[in-house]
Order: sequence, then C-alpha cells, then structure tokens
Amino acid sequence: MESYSSTIAYGNKFTMNMLEVKYVIKILGKKEVVRGVSFEVERGQLLALLGPSGCGKTTTLRIIAGLELPDYGEIWIDGVLASGSQKIVMSQKERHIGMVFQDLALWPHMTVYKNIEFGLKAIGLTRAERQKRIAAVLDKVNMKKYANEYPSRLSGGQQQLIAIARAIVTEPKLLLMDEPLSNIDVQLRDDIRKEIKRIQQETEITAVYVTHDQEDAFLLANKIAVMNAGVIEQVDSPEGIYFSPKTFFVTNFVGESNILPVRILGRDRVSAPWGEFVCNTKDYERGDAFLFFRPHQALIEKNGYYEGIITSRDFIRGKYRYHISISGCEMTLYDQGVHETGKPVRFSVKEIKLLFA
Repeated sequence: MESYSSTIAYGNKFTMNMLEVKYVIKILGKKEVVRGVSFEVERGQLLALLGPSGCGKTTTLRIIAGLELPDYGEIWIDGVLASGSQKIVMSQKERHIGMVFQDLALWPHMTVYKNIEFGLKAIGLTRAERQKRIAAVLDKVNMKKYANEYPSRLSGGQQQLIAIARAIVTEPKLLLMDEPLSNIDVQLRDDIRKEIKRIQQETEITAVYVTHDQEDAFLLANKIAVMNAGVIEQVDSPEGIYFSPKTFFVTNFVGESNILPVRILGRDRVSAPWGEFVCNTKDYERGDAFLFFRPHQALIEKNGYYEGIITSRDFIRGKYRYHISISGCEMTLYDQGVHETGKPVRFSVKEIKLLFA
C-alpha cells in the first residue's frame, strides 16, 4: 500500500488542498514582514487574503508564485513541495500559476487577442489549439467582440477582464490576484466583482485574492484569512469572520463593531456600562473583559433594556447611524427612525458576545 508521504509527493489527485502555506517566514532587511503564516486553500475555492497596506499579504502572494523565497517554511501546490526554507523546488513555470497584477501588465502594443495568446505560445500550443482556447476564454469573460482592440481603447473594467482571461487561458492550477480592483472606479467595482465570482465558480479554479477592501473579500471568498503585521489573525468563512472574530484586531478591522469594557462578576453575571446583565461566561474567569456586538444587533426600542444619550447621527444608505454615550463609553447602532441628538434613548442588544477576557 502506498504511504501517505509518497501520496503527497506524487499523487496530486489524492490531495484535498490545492495550496498549503506552512509556517512561512520572510525577512526583508532586519524585519520579518511575514511571520509564520499558515493557511490552506481547497480545490475550487477562493481564499481572500485580507489586511491593511503593509501587512505582508502581497509578499506572501509573491512567495506562493515563486517570485520570492521563504526564509523559513514551505509552499505546497497540488500536493507537491514548491518552495522550502531558502530553496526553490519548483520553478514558476512548473507551478502552473496564473497571475493578475495590480497594474494588470497588459502589453499596449498588442491586441487583446495577442495579449491572451502570449502565454499559450509560451507553453507550445499549436495555432489551432490557441485559437480554440482564446475563443473560449473571451466568451467566458464576455469580451469576444474586443479581440482585435488594443488595451488603450478599453475601459478599466474591460482591461481587468482581459487580464483575467490571459491568466486563466492556460488553465492554471492556481490563480493569484493582487489587489486587482484597486484601480477600478467605485461604480464599476460591483459589476467586476460579480464577473470575477462568476468566472471563478464556472471554471472551478482555485484562487487566492489579495485585498484591503472588505467588500471584495466578503463578496468573493469562500474563506477569508485576515492578516495583520505579518501574521494571520484568523482564517474562517465570511460569516465566521464577521460574527465570531477571534482577536481584537479582527473585531476592529472588519466591519463596524461595538467593543465595551465589562467585568465578569460570576457565572453568567456581567457588569457593563449600563448595569448588570446575564451573559454566557463559559470559558471565562472572573475579572475584566470586553463585550462585542455589531451595530445592527442593537435596536432602539421604547421599552429597551438600556439607556444612553445620542451624541450624533449620520445618514447612510437609507438609515441613520446613531452614536450613543453610556456612562462615558461610546457605541453605534442603526435605526430608520429620526431621534434628536442630545436626548436619551432606550435600546436593546441581541447576541452579545464576550471577547478577550
């Protein structure tokens, strides 16, 4: 019987994960810009690597692509070791990766057809095979009528689709995208997101999508890896990242949050700025902690359990965002009703969670 290790080394069809990043460290100068990063991407899934600028996400992507060497750790692609500590095992060509860069990198002197054909020539396909692949991929991205146009004559969104077509036409094992929508107008971003999602799902290509934009991550990804200062803070489903953040950074960085100091008095008894209340304290000891809830989990109600003072309000997308002060602490909630600033208001909170005790 074939051993597990030999299956991993030679039998890519037996592996569930197309990509495995194992405790990767990268040092630039004297600074660790990637500090023990690990995550996996299953076949046919899209993982968003989400984080602020300078957190190490693009460096991680370049290490996966073979453009950078890890100082420590391993990259496994389709069950085969691609990079080890300070060594390249598989060349960039052998990794069979498609890349979409932030600046798109389309050749301005080539037509759309020639831009897409370039990679197919590099892998030695015949002219007939190239024509067949290009026609299919242009149809996939709904850009067939632009085959003979030059990139400069296309809109930013159309150029983005051509960059994706060029990346997937060689049928790569893995698609890497580095902030691909950063230069797209806000009005077009949602349309291009939908196209990217459709293309990824129809082709079932495994993808890693680097972004600082939370909407990109939540609308596109099966899983999100939140990165901060060179480390992965949490890997989870979009729902898990939003509703059950595991660290203070994820709670603050993702979406809008209310984080208020509390004190655990005993089993299921908590003292908050608005007074004592009952809350599940399982796994937490007595002492200081924080509670967490999203703004939409708080409701202004005439008979609400708690009371605060409205300090300000904003109008956003058909609702008012209210900033409320409670015993010197600030919280935020949304409501469609108009309430005066400087006035007391009663509210209730659903799904309170304790964090970071």
